[in-house]
Amino acid sequence: MKYGEDRILKEIGDYIESTYSQHYSTTEDGFQVMDMIKQLGIDKDFCQANAIKYLCRYGKKAGYNRKDLLKAIHYIVLLMSSIDQDYIDDMTKGKPVEVSKKVYAGNFDYSGVDHNES
Repeated sequence: MKYGEDRILKEIGDYIESTYSQHYSTTEDGFQVMDMIKQLGIDKDFCQANAIKYLCRYGKKAGYNRKDLLKAIHYIVLLMSSIDQDYIDDMTKGKPVEVSKKVYAGNFDYSGVDHNES
């Protein structure tokens, strides 16, 4: 890719994967605070607010700390995941069904999205 996006996306994936050994689990099966926040129905606001927090902190606390950008991106990914899950839940009316990898991967129709919009 022209601007090294593939390298950056790999860095993001590696960072997110590394965080799973750092999260606090409250149960043996790995229940995390984020799971509780989702059950309370505040996960989208929580993720959006945290992404904003880390973007605003970038360049201030610890200088131009790349980790702040990675944390912001991670919260944006979690927000996108929650939105995708809501879409799946709406389509299946909350009933457990086999969801194709294509739909689960977030391959929704973005044809109406203006990618040149600022």
